[in-house]
Amino acid sequence: MREKRGVDERFPPLSTSIESLLRDGSDTAFRSLVYGLIRLGEMIVRHRDIYGAYIGVTGPQYQMMAMIAVAPNATAGEIAKTMSVSNQFVVSETGKLVARNILEKTTNRADRRSMLLNLTHKGRDLLRELGPLRRQSNDLMYRSLTGNRAGVLQEIVDALIADAEIALHELDGPHRRGQKAPTASSDDGGWKGARRSVRTHVKGRSRRALAK
Repeated sequence: MREKRGVDERFPPLSTSIESLLRDGSDTAFRSLVYGLIRLGEMIVRHRDIYGAYIGVTGPQYQMMAMIAVAPNATAGEIAKTMSVSNQFVVSETGKLVARNILEKTTNRADRRSMLLNLTHKGRDLLRELGPLRRQSNDLMYRSLTGNRAGVLQEIVDALIADAEIALHELDGPHRRGQKAPTASSDDGGWKGARRSVRTHVKGRSRRALAK
């Protein structure tokens, strides 16, 4: 049986066409970089969740507390933008922290539609108690960022985040939403057809049973 072929005969197809990211026409090194970033991101999230568990909150809740500690009088919108989550999620999670007397909120006089978030005495105590553990962990995790490497990495991360937002906007645009690869779409069609067939068969049996 002859194998179907797309426009690109190469397999696996290249994951980027940026020349500087290819070596001798191969994207292997680039893929290794992406996988490394994914692995690093997962480990950072695991660290965050462990910090949260240590002070009795979730990972995202800890992150919100840490952000508010650095920038008091934060709004849900500001936190949501930094974390790349919805305002509703931040409002829900900070509301839980307010209920536990970890955060307090006051009306934003500059914009009464929003609230200003700050740590309570309990919230500050929790972060102080986390301090030694977090320092020890970060000292080990980021010990290779000596000299100006941290500043260089910050510039690279900022640029990657900006480009990632543009790429996500394009991927999730109305013109792409709901699209699937042809093979995946045909599989879905077969599955939907099978489900319709099962439902028709069950309904037919039910009607016959009622007629008896």
